[in-house]
Amino acid sequence: MHLLVLSEAFYPETSGGAHVRWRFCQLAVERGHDVTVFTPHEKGLAKSATVDGVEIRRPFPVKPDSVPVYSPLAVVTRIAASVLFFVYLSWWLRDRDVDGLHSASHLTHWVGKALSMLYDMPLVSFIGYTPSVDADPSLSPQLLLERINFRFFMGQTVFCQTPSVKETIKRYTDGTVAVLHGILNQKRISDAVSSADRDQRRADFSVDESEKLLVYVGRLAPLKNPVGAIEVLSELPLEYTLAIVGDGDERETIKQAVREYGVEDRVRICGLLPHEEALETIAAADALVFPSHAESYGAVVFEALALNTTVFARPVGAVPAVDHPQLHVGSLDEFPRLISETTIESSDGLDTETLERFSMERYTNGLLGAFEEHTTRDTMIGGV
Repeated sequence: MHLLVLSEAFYPETSGGAHVRWRFCQLAVERGHDVTVFTPHEKGLAKSATVDGVEIRRPFPVKPDSVPVYSPLAVVTRIAASVLFFVYLSWWLRDRDVDGLHSASHLTHWVGKALSMLYDMPLVSFIGYTPSVDADPSLSPQLLLERINFRFFMGQTVFCQTPSVKETIKRYTDGTVAVLHGILNQKRISDAVSSADRDQRRADFSVDESEKLLVYVGRLAPLKNPVGAIEVLSELPLEYTLAIVGDGDERETIKQAVREYGVEDRVRICGLLPHEEALETIAAADALVFPSHAESYGAVVFEALALNTTVFARPVGAVPAVDHPQLHVGSLDEFPRLISETTIESSDGLDTETLERFSMERYTNGLLGAFEEHTTRDTMIGGV
């Protein structure tokens, strides 16, 4: 099959959504399919490139680099850019054979729907986080856009990450809606475990076996709430140390919080680490602290569980829907009690069941299976 993928976030971006789309494309190519991705242009990137057999096209930007993605100005420029994408892709598709179209971003859903109707292609959509399922969703351009998407611009098959999102989408669309898990790179996680030296990693943080090492991994941004991890540490006994892995605009704010809470001797600010080193750090830790205010999936939570590391997480995104003995969910205020009352046993190796359950291989099987089902059905109908 030749698949066309539309996504606002893609390689080399490192967000969870970008990682999922990139890994799916890699695996689809490895299985013998042709994949062309259209994604916004960003400064410093080529407008056209082929990486690992995946053809990546970035015709133009969708917003100024300095503008946050969900600011009012960015929403306006992204909508305008989606119109340009539709015109551009309508021209690009005129003399090409494409077997299916996958839309994975809110601003590309209407483009995918229009193109699928114009060129009679099966469309498979993916929905990550949506404010539609918040307990008290506030009216916003994002919420309005998503509900319009759900009503008019979903594909014949729609995949999402949680049962609550599934039920919301089903109220709006006639398409098939299903939950599809998958975010973990099995090979990378397995390699990290095989190469990791847990004792050495803990020694790097000056933590011995009588002490407890907590880790925060993520962007240093207000939405991810890294300061919340420092607040939690300040309420725990002195044997707890916190390693902060990541970088971002809140780095100085974090340093200030460390001073204000008087935990300078118990916090290690590591900066941005290569993914393999971040995984090795998670594997060496006693627990991962996940204080994020909002999230779609929370890749690091599933990475930690696959690495047999206990997780303390706020109930955001897909986290509340996951049943796992090492996952403890509660409000940030509850974290110190949950951590203190939980018997955390260090365990080396992989949780293979979790790794397979949330693997990108499973996710890829689901998407490709949907395309193959539509292609087979269309062939049968065309042959009647």
